[in-house]
Amino acid sequence: MATVDVRITSMYPPSEESGIRGYASATIDGCLGIRGIKVVEGGNGLFISMPSRKGADGYKDICFPVTREFSEQLRGAVLAAYNQALNQCVSQSGSHQVQAEPLAGEPALQM
Repeated sequence: MATVDVRITSMYPPSEESGIRGYASATIDGCLGIRGIKVVEGGNGLFISMPSRKGADGYKDICFPVTREFSEQLRGAVLAAYNQALNQCVSQSGSHQVQAEPLAGEPALQM
């Protein structure tokens, strides 16, 4: 099992225009960094979307988990870090509103 360090870099309140709830960066085994992982709210709840690039055939992921096991581990680590950051925002503000500002200086969550 790989070590995955996740940092939530920004969070956004729910809106009708976008399902994006935040962005994350992940470091895998201290060797590989991935920036621009999206936390998205869909019809079945939260999911992650890997960084992608638009081409002639639509969007293609730039990087992605190769195995199902690592895909599940990365998804779990990112969503756990997002939920932890969301809970910190709620407890600090006393409300359920999420500020659309980066969480500078927040510690990375290690899974």
